[in-house]
Amino acid sequence: MALTRFQYLFLALLCILISLTVYTTRFKTDISAFFIAGDNAEEILLASEIQSGALSRRTILSIGTLEKKRISQRFINDLTARLKAIPGVVGVWKAGETQEFFKALEQLYLPYGPQLFSRDPTLDVKGLFSEQGLKDRATGLKKALLSPQSDIVKKVADNDPLLLIFNGFKTYQQLLPTQKMQGVYENLLLETEMSGMDVAAQTKIQQQITTVFTDLAQQSKTEDLNYLLEMTGVPIFAAATQGMLEADIKLISTLSTIALAILFFWIFRSVSVFFWVSCLLAAVITTNVLVINLIFGSVHAMTMAVGSTLVGVCVDYPIHALVHSQSVDAVKRARAIAKIWPSMLTGGITTLMGYLALGFSGYPGFQQVAVYAGTGIAVSLLLTRYVLPYLIAGTKTISSPIPVTFLWIKFCARFRLLFLALILGLCGVSLMSLHSLHWLQDLQQLTPELDYLKIKDQEIRSRMVSIEPGRFVLVSAADAESALQKAEQVYQVLDQLKIQKNLTDYFGLYPWILSQKQQQQNVNLLKMAMTDAAQKNWQKALVSQGLSIDSLGHFTTITDQPLAIEQVLHSPIGRLLDNQIVINDKQTLIIIWLGEHQPDVLQQALEGLPQVQYFSQRDLLNKMAITYQNRAEFMLLTGFAFIVLILSRRYKSLRKALLTLVPAMLSTSIILAIWSYSGEPLSFLHLVGFLLVISICDDFTIFYQENPGGNIAITYQAIAASMLTSALGFGCLMVAQTSILRTLAEIVTGGVILGFLLCPIIIKQSGLKHEKA
Repeated sequence: MALTRFQYLFLALLCILISLTVYTTRFKTDISAFFIAGDNAEEILLASEIQSGALSRRTILSIGTLEKKRISQRFINDLTARLKAIPGVVGVWKAGETQEFFKALEQLYLPYGPQLFSRDPTLDVKGLFSEQGLKDRATGLKKALLSPQSDIVKKVADNDPLLLIFNGFKTYQQLLPTQKMQGVYENLLLETEMSGMDVAAQTKIQQQITTVFTDLAQQSKTEDLNYLLEMTGVPIFAAATQGMLEADIKLISTLSTIALAILFFWIFRSVSVFFWVSCLLAAVITTNVLVINLIFGSVHAMTMAVGSTLVGVCVDYPIHALVHSQSVDAVKRARAIAKIWPSMLTGGITTLMGYLALGFSGYPGFQQVAVYAGTGIAVSLLLTRYVLPYLIAGTKTISSPIPVTFLWIKFCARFRLLFLALILGLCGVSLMSLHSLHWLQDLQQLTPELDYLKIKDQEIRSRMVSIEPGRFVLVSAADAESALQKAEQVYQVLDQLKIQKNLTDYFGLYPWILSQKQQQQNVNLLKMAMTDAAQKNWQKALVSQGLSIDSLGHFTTITDQPLAIEQVLHSPIGRLLDNQIVINDKQTLIIIWLGEHQPDVLQQALEGLPQVQYFSQRDLLNKMAITYQNRAEFMLLTGFAFIVLILSRRYKSLRKALLTLVPAMLSTSIILAIWSYSGEPLSFLHLVGFLLVISICDDFTIFYQENPGGNIAITYQAIAASMLTSALGFGCLMVAQTSILRTLAEIVTGGVILGFLLCPIIIKQSGLKHEKA
């Protein structure tokens, strides 16, 4: 059959939509960006820095040997040189190496020894300029001049004979967090030009890293060592997450398309009907993606995965239209569809309420899902009402009956009282099971499929530093100077905790930088202490050690010019500190990493300091889990209330509105009871799933109760087809690797099937004996 002008126009517009979608849409796969959002400016800024800052661009490479033997430094040097040659890599360095510190000494720090002398200059100046203190300093100077670092010590001593610049570094271990398993493992830090969230570029770099390492390891076989490479970091997690999500989307899309196609052919037995409905759904999906990309600037892969279930919901409206229009002539189909339009619109609006509630659940990514669903349902309804009749105007539709549907209606009518008694019993069992429900309190348990990466990350980081990952003190202020002053107050508190054995160690910005206020205090006290008498005592101390008075006997000439934080961040030391300070136009954050500590004692000690908080990534996630749970509970009640309000206005009866929701409520109760007896924890995702069940199932009861076509057998057959498409759409999520998708699948699929089966039991229809299937 030749295409009509309207059909040609629709296909042309669809091609334009598809082209725009392909060439303008930007996709994201960072799973943390989908699920995690801070509640305050500090947490939001931290999340942004982790996703796009220096931390996101760094990969940790841990090199070991199968034999657990000492690693050849020649191998490490060759590997470092080759890694630096990879396009997109801006730097590779050893964790804990001294080279950057000595570079910074020569290029930046030499004139600023007095400014950075101490965090407690009143005490330290007094101790240094005592007679014994000067003798001890002369002894230390001699040892330093005879050490392997004598070249750099001589350069410092020429301008700073008291070695004031070294005062903050009691031992080299305090210079940097050094490698704990020296020799057995060597750890390299690799930084890229691209963000860690640029998965395509990062995946290519990771492949090149593996190739370079494998080639070099093969060439080093003569050393009788089998080298091993392990990697961790934001780029590794991002690549693994994208791979998992891409595999899920491909599998779910393929499986759901095949399943829905088979179902559609079984019901309608028409290639042309299948083609036009598929085109209609393609228009819905492309419109959804374009709207999301326009509003949010990108489309998350999880949005596409969850949104793929919307195909099963959106196809419900064409199915209702096709089933109800099958018994009329082609020219009368538009009128038949218009007849069921009020029921279709009511069902669409109530379904929309469930999806819109996702936008307020706390998940940043579910805001996209809510917009995606809202757009999809609205577009699908409008296309079904005003476009579909003209697409199928010349098409013969044959609806294959689903005989079991009418038999189920008659069976439920005959044994309705028995079924109602059974349902009441199930409700009692559900109520009895409520006490055994327990809530998931740790958001990290939502992604068990990434546990292998988390374990590997902990293993690698344990070889590097003696800090507790994800636990630190966060200092915030309007500008860098204020933040540095607050950090210095925190250092004093942490020093006391170390003395009390409640903290093993901490890593702040000192001795790399102090506030300008503290630097000025150092300068003032040192100038006052550098008297002629003190200089004579210093010279005596030098003579006793056999050191030259002429070159080392005169104190440093002190200037008042302070060292600025910007100078430090632009020096070789900058890359060692950019994971501890975040500066933007409105706020500065300083992160003080913590060693092993007592969290309760530490939090109590910090209580009196404003804009200073103890930050634990796990505690934050746990708090967010509770927050999301509370929001999901509220949205479940709010969504339910809006649906009741809409149905009450539709039926002008609160009783009838509540009766319409009973099948959905009973199905969720049964699912809840099953879940509680399984012993699995309940999360806010389950509450979201319950809301989706209610919003989808009330479509069934709306059509069943209103019976807009006047034939309950045809109406229930349309409902059965809608149920199967929704169940298939969500059921396909069960094959996903992502456990979050599987959870939604289990809740919604089971709930939708139960809601369909409960419709004829709860809502009584008269005149069934006069109707035929």
